[in-house]
Amino acid sequence: MIAIAHSVFIVLVAGAIGCALWRLWKGPTTADRINAADVIALCCVGLAVGHGWLHGDPLWLDIAMVAGLILFVGTVAVALLIDPRHLRYGSPPGDEPHE
Repeated sequence: MIAIAHSVFIVLVAGAIGCALWRLWKGPTTADRINAADVIALCCVGLAVGHGWLHGDPLWLDIAMVAGLILFVGTVAVALLIDPRHLRYGSPPGDEPHE
């Protein structure tokens, strides 16, 4: 039963990676491509969790947690690199006070 659930899990994650690869390739904006790359990386983290679940090895969960944290920090850093304007005022772009 676990093998069937794991197979379904792999198929669903592979479908998500395929959709994200399509968005990575087609774009149209840089933010879409970055978001797609983040989804692909998070799917790989999910695959690590699934591997640990199937084999009963909790080390894979630790690896997945560290990778997820690194991915989160990296995504935030890239988002700030793309549009750092909201750091100046502490609000989203477009809500800047008038000077």
